[in-house]
Amino acid sequence: MCDMGLTAMAMSAASQAAAVLGQKQQAEAQAAAQKEASIQEMRRFQLSQRAERQRQADEETATSLERQKAVLEETEGVATTITAAEESGVSGNSVGLAIAEFARKNAEYQSALSLQERMNETAQRLAFENAGNAYINQMTAINKPIEQPNYLGAVLGIGQTIAGGYAQYKQGQDMKIIRNKQGLLIDAQLKNAQQSVAASQQAYQNAAASYGAASMGTSIQRERAKIQSTQLYGAQ
Repeated sequence: MCDMGLTAMAMSAASQAAAVLGQKQQAEAQAAAQKEASIQEMRRFQLSQRAERQRQADEETATSLERQKAVLEETEGVATTITAAEESGVSGNSVGLAIAEFARKNAEYQSALSLQERMNETAQRLAFENAGNAYINQMTAINKPIEQPNYLGAVLGIGQTIAGGYAQYKQGQDMKIIRNKQGLLIDAQLKNAQQSVAASQQAYQNAAASYGAASMGTSIQRERAKIQSTQLYGAQ
């Protein structure tokens, strides 16, 4: 019974240890997968941010070139107008109006470029914010809490098995004591019965001996009486 209880406890402990080991290996595998996925997501985010910044830089360069081109066109237009006016001998308000028209067009174009820049900046800011939020959400989805090995449950399971095994062992010991007591009682009863039988046999033998002695005494008395009677009749 003791060996069986120890074997059961050992098997339970081994089972709990195997379960905890399996949980640990699963947690380690999940952590490794999360780490790899996180690295890939970080690389993707960095590449997307780099591409967005490059696009922003290209747009800023293009806008700067457009500004320079507009200024150059204004300057060339004004110079051409002044040269043509001098060659033609024209002066006064007409020349001034022509120069002012170049300045007005350039100012309008520069204002349109500024508005486009502000719109681009707003779009870029929203794009960065959306990309950042998407990155955070993706990293949160990847790095979900990992279920750790249930060491406490394993210890409690082993403790319950030990307690159950001890209770079973104690019950077996109690049953063994009861069986021993029952065996001793049966032996005592058997011994008493044997003694009773022996006493009965001895009493029977004693009674038989007494009966034999009594029968012999009666026979002797009869013989004596017979002899006496014979002697008596013979004397007459």
